[in-house]
Amino acid sequence: MIDALQIATAGMTRATDRFGTAAQKVAAIGAPVGDAALPPAAQVDLSSTVADLIESRTSFALNAAVARTADRMSGQLLDIKA
Repeated sequence: MIDALQIATAGMTRATDRFGTAAQKVAAIGAPVGDAALPPAAQVDLSSTVADLIESRTSFALNAAVARTADRMSGQLLDIKA
């Protein structure tokens, strides 16, 4: 059970990192960098960034479900042993 919780926690951490990276890409579109501005949103492929956002959100939700299930199973195991 502990392995499942550790794996789920690591998965949630990775999903959070990927979500943050994708969100930074979206936020940086059109922001000036020094004297030059980044290309406008029309010239940047947002579809892959949005796909990354959706994928990381789904990954986080699935890992959270694994963590909840592992927690519930641990509780049931402790109830049986007690």
